[in-house]
Amino acid sequence: MKKAHTMFQILCISLAAGFVQPVWASFNTGFNAYRLKDYPTAMREFKAGGDSQSAYMLAIMYYKGEGTAANKKEAAKWLRQSAEKGHALAANNLGMMYDKGDGVPQDTAEAAKWYRKAAEKGHVPSMYNLGLMYTNGEGVEKDPKEAVKWLRKAARKGHVNAKKMLKVMGENQ
Repeated sequence: MKKAHTMFQILCISLAAGFVQPVWASFNTGFNAYRLKDYPTAMREFKAGGDSQSAYMLAIMYYKGEGTAANKKEAAKWLRQSAEKGHALAANNLGMMYDKGDGVPQDTAEAAKWYRKAAEKGHVPSMYNLGLMYTNGEGVEKDPKEAVKWLRKAARKGHVNAKKMLKVMGENQ
């Protein structure tokens, strides 16, 4: 217990003295550079960040080819790192890449896995995407009850296409 307390004190003193920068400092610096199209600085800061948002921004930069050659494989790597740290939009986007075979081998089971992670975090488009996968039996076993469950969740959050799909299926919200 005393050792943990001492490490905490050292970290606090280091932060206060400016010896160690907090993760968000790297993200904020990187994001400001990104907005100014200073991509080398943005990339350096995001790589130093180590947080889910920094990894997500690196994925965007690699996907779009901002400050580097477009590289969807590298984008997928950074999306995975971000998603594994709980970033819902990263998980959804990684799911979309696997769903379409965009920069990664097409794998609907892998797509469903990432849609589910995002949906469970409250990402509405992922709820819809997962509902469609259960409706069609893509990447998951066809399961109308599970499809309706996810489509209802999306519809209750205002997803227009989920509402339409439920209506077509003869289900209410």
